[in-house]
Amino acid sequence: MLPVLIEGLESDQVHDRRSAAVALGALGPRAAVVAPRLRGLLAHDELWLRVDAAIALWEVSGRTRETVAALLTAWEQNRHVRVRVAECLARMGPVPEGSAAAHVLRSELVSVRRHNAMDGGYGSHDIHEDEKLLALCRQALRGAGKGSTP
Repeated sequence: MLPVLIEGLESDQVHDRRSAAVALGALGPRAAVVAPRLRGLLAHDELWLRVDAAIALWEVSGRTRETVAALLTAWEQNRHVRVRVAECLARMGPVPEGSAAAHVLRSELVSVRRHNAMDGGYGSHDIHEDEKLLALCRQALRGAGKGSTP
């Protein structure tokens, strides 16, 4: 299975590359050999691929520094990735006080204008997504995950 997933990282289709990264991440340390390839995707033009590659990099190698840097950059670039990023930060474990990750999470928690607010409309799922994001931010700051975040 590993050779097929590694091949998927080289696909011309971004969706295929994202799927391969997610699947490799699910393999955890058994897929550690792909860490350099995942690291290479952290500079890709496609934001969602960078997010999936960063999360997979952490899952296969435990490399939090590179992962957190890529995730926080994505957080600032596109509000729609915030739930996915917060999920990973919460799984990583306690976010150290004073870190960039702690600052971003605390800023989200105190923000009056919600991350998914749009001028002129909203969807019924927006409230659920926002509540999920807030819960994940709190969890990441409390440290209910399995590792530690820089």
